Amino acid sequence: MGGRLVLKTKNAGIRMKASVSVSRVGRFPKGSGKRALTVARQIVDDIEQQGAEVGDRLPPEQEMLLRYGVARATLREALRFLELQGIIFLRPGPGGGPVVQEPRPKDFASTMALLLQFLGTTFRSLIEVRQAVGPTMAALAAERASDEDIDKLNTSLATLKTLSVSCDSYAEENRRFHDVLAWASGNPLIGFLISSLHNITNASEVGITYTEGERDYQIKAYGRLLKAIEDRNPDLAFTEMSRFISRSDKYLESRHPDIMSKIVRWQDVDDLSVPRVPRRKR
Repeated sequence: MGGRLVLKTKNAGIRMKASVSVSRVGRFPKGSGKRALTVARQIVDDIEQQGAEVGDRLPPEQEMLLRYGVARATLREALRFLELQGIIFLRPGPGGGPVVQEPRPKDFASTMALLLQFLGTTFRSLIEVRQAVGPTMAALAAERASDEDIDKLNTSLATLKTLSVSCDSYAEENRRFHDVLAWASGNPLIGFLISSLHNITNASEVGITYTEGERDYQIKAYGRLLKAIEDRNPDLAFTEMSRFISRSDKYLESRHPDIMSKIVRWQDVDDLSVPRVPRRKR
């Protein structure tokens, strides 16, 4: 047998070592770009299969070269690709190297905005996605939200009640309420999608403003929605979110039609506004 690669994993709170045989990696397609992509996929498979956790370092370069049987340039290209995708980060200096990191909505938002710009996608399309996803998201939250999720929603709503629409904090807290709600659905795709959409709209500084009357309506609507979630009533949560989105969309179309027609731009995506997402244990 060939050499062996060691990846650190955790099992029942004890550090374990899982060996992977070098011999099981087959030939890669011709072309350095294709080889690098194939190696990147193999690295992701190894991270998944070995149960590597956030903060774990991948093996040294020499071991990875032996494991994947490619040139140093190809391996480094594969690692750079994974870094751009937000799967790892390359820690510089002695003792550095590739480290597993948490998946972040900003990475999803960046990729999505790049594609949407080339398709000439407007912000109206983002709102239409919210129309389609929002009610189901709320219903799932009523079924799956943890006590911690509900506490966070209550805290966010209480904060919103203290803020005026004239301050930037209101818009930020408003987005936070919906982000928490999205992750409370228990569906990671919904969580990433909603947080990423907020990342795009927030970063672009689209200039959406709310009247005090609209603020009061939002707070009351959030209260009714949160009550349905606390009561574990998915049908009512679906209905309350549908009503809220319908009212909100009409408000945006009437008050900001120019913004709804604005094209999504990749360069506007903000990499600072969305917090890192906890990696859920299996």
